[in-house]
Amino acid sequence: MINTFNTPRIAFLQLTARRHVLLLALGGLSASFYLFGLLLPYNIFALKAEPLLDISKLTRHQPVTQAAFVFTFVALFALYYLAWRLCRGRQSRMMWIALLTVVVVINLAMLFLYPIGAADIFDNIIRGRMTIYHALNPFYDAPDAIRSDPFYPYVAWNYYPSAYGALWELLASALTFLAGNNFFANFFAFKILNLIFYFLSIVIIIAILKRLAPHRALQSVCLFALNPLMIYEIAGNGHNDIVMAFFVLLAIHGLVRRRFTLSLLALTAGAMIKFIPVLLTPIFLVVARRLLPTRKERFVFLIRTALVCLTFVIALYAPFWRGGDVLGVGRRSTLFTASLPALAQVQLEKILGEASSQQAVIWIALALTMMVILIQTFQAWQAASPESVIRSSTFILLFYLIFTCLWFQQWYVIWALALAALLPEGVLGRIAALLTYTAPWKMIAFDFFINIDSLPPRIWRETWLGLSTFGVAWLYVTYVALRPSAMQIFLRPLRTLRNTKNFLVPLREFCGK
Repeated sequence: MINTFNTPRIAFLQLTARRHVLLLALGGLSASFYLFGLLLPYNIFALKAEPLLDISKLTRHQPVTQAAFVFTFVALFALYYLAWRLCRGRQSRMMWIALLTVVVVINLAMLFLYPIGAADIFDNIIRGRMTIYHALNPFYDAPDAIRSDPFYPYVAWNYYPSAYGALWELLASALTFLAGNNFFANFFAFKILNLIFYFLSIVIIIAILKRLAPHRALQSVCLFALNPLMIYEIAGNGHNDIVMAFFVLLAIHGLVRRRFTLSLLALTAGAMIKFIPVLLTPIFLVVARRLLPTRKERFVFLIRTALVCLTFVIALYAPFWRGGDVLGVGRRSTLFTASLPALAQVQLEKILGEASSQQAVIWIALALTMMVILIQTFQAWQAASPESVIRSSTFILLFYLIFTCLWFQQWYVIWALALAALLPEGVLGRIAALLTYTAPWKMIAFDFFINIDSLPPRIWRETWLGLSTFGVAWLYVTYVALRPSAMQIFLRPLRTLRNTKNFLVPLREFCGK
């Protein structure tokens, strides 16, 4: 006789055995939240492509609509977590098909979202048009110089030259040339370019893990590709941070395959999108050099890499060159928002004044970042493996984002998550995933709880933004750092400072002494 009380349990076990069905169900539920929570109310056609719309303007004095927007993201992250848990363990072809189907469908649909989080995509379009159609230099000229351009009403950073690298400006110029004057052609061209690099990043993650940890590939791709912040910022808002992240991943892939010069060249290409990969260069350089067996190979590697990367940079900047200012070093270094440095600067401003407090915080943040880079470079040199490069690079990016980034925006977390996805489950991966959830609260805190028409005092504003964005992350990082095991890991390289001779071993080896 069949025990009817066990029938639901048997059905559940049978459904669990077909995990790809559950994954597709979670993906379908996620797609419905993207559709009803974001796409239907905020797509480019529904909003009639009006200039400078954002979620704040679209939901002002509408608490129910604001609550729906917040609930959408909370639900998406909950479903994302369940999908990631489902992707752990045994992999199968059906699970890969289910995951990639969900990822492709959602991202293609999100191409139609109006960039309600930021107007950066239109800034990128107009700078490309400045180069191609107006014979201006985006590194010296600001969009304000072409007020008659049809894309000018959409621009947010009217008075600022480009803060990106030459490779990005060349890509932007090529896209605007191909898209011509059509608004939708330009709009979708930039979104599709970012989506191409997003899908290429998935391919690179799979290729890296195929060599390092094949058993983790499915859950790593899920952690990276199905993340709601990634989808919202790349396919939705069209941010180009994924292009930079792709080149960093490509650099890791080159290191894994022991193509060291190509690895450094890819890292240089990433820095020609945004400067962030410069922070990781010492780690790649030291580890690559140590993995070479002979002094002759190390010397040849250094000379060849220096020549290749320098030639690459010169070739990229040649069309824009008018002097050293083209690099834009420090061009936006005095901008502070939603960060620990911003919180410190606004407090010190009462004592030191605006200029002095800014300089003090900038130097402190720079010193702390350099110290962490030095320590992580030493740790990576000790381990001398691709895994150590990934771990140390992720640590540096997370430290920079959480503690020393002056001007924080939620899409910056893309950098860290791309690398954290390559790591086994652990603290760094949890912090990166947690940051993707807490970072959007900066947007929610500013757009829904601050009156744009009459901004509150900056000290109140930065305190509110900093705590709402990083409060949970700061608490979690503090908890992790105070654990005995974490303290030992952190203090180990610091102890070497007591013995300068030991600490300078990697430097002497790097120099060939």
